[in-house]
Amino acid sequence: MKKTTLTTLLKLVLTTAALGWLAYQIDWDKTLPLLQRAHWGWILLAFLIYNASQLTSTLRMGEHLKVVPIQEPFPFLIQLYYRCMFFNLFLPGGIGGDGYKVWLLRKRHQSDYRLLLSALLLDRGSGLVAITFLALTLAGFSPWVAAVLPFPSLFLAGFALVVFMGGWMIYWLFFKKFTRVYLRTFLLSILLQSLQMIVLLCLLESMGVQNARIEYGLIFLGSSLASVLPLTVGGIGVREFVFLEAANYLPIASDQAVLASLLFFLINALSSLAGALVSLPNQPTNATLD
Repeated sequence: MKKTTLTTLLKLVLTTAALGWLAYQIDWDKTLPLLQRAHWGWILLAFLIYNASQLTSTLRMGEHLKVVPIQEPFPFLIQLYYRCMFFNLFLPGGIGGDGYKVWLLRKRHQSDYRLLLSALLLDRGSGLVAITFLALTLAGFSPWVAAVLPFPSLFLAGFALVVFMGGWMIYWLFFKKFTRVYLRTFLLSILLQSLQMIVLLCLLESMGVQNARIEYGLIFLGSSLASVLPLTVGGIGVREFVFLEAANYLPIASDQAVLASLLFFLINALSSLAGALVSLPNQPTNATLD
């Protein structure tokens, strides 16, 4: 049996286990009434903001690709991005979104394979830097964090600056050609993650949750880091596990948090379905090389 097939089967097993564990842990007598009382106007707003965040992510990808150099029209990049969202959600294993990006863009542009891989690696890496930066910054304003830290929480802002500079150093030391886009892609990543935190707050608002917003934001950022690990299909179960465990330590309601996380996944899944309708040409039309 091929390694990719084994990886896919393992992901499906882990996904089934994660869903079973969630179904057992969730108090459905409390969660279902929350969903029934949810304000669908807030959920629609969350859906729109989520897709705005994906457009931001597409812009960031385009900035990295310009260094390769690959120039593609923004409408093409949007279609490519949603196509890859669809692959990442429904086709785990070797046939993932990143693999499709590399295959299609290289076929269209005959680009340097290592530069193209570097661009896509840094596109993900800049997101991780932004998540860490935002988490440290946000933690500096959390009363709960201030109560448990042995030093003033405002020191965390200094750590956030170290993360920003550390990201730049990685670009400069190992991906020097991409250094010129570091600041732009970092700012786009900050905007992207901020929009996705607003999505979570909209989902919580739909259930009437208006307290501990900083703590919910911190857990969301932590769950975003955890969901990067390719353990389950579409990352389902991983984010919810983080929310459930964090509820044991932070002043949040586990039922509302897990339901918001599940709704976030459903918004992601629904948005990704648009990628199934996309058909992209193997050869560039309006695209030009720098």
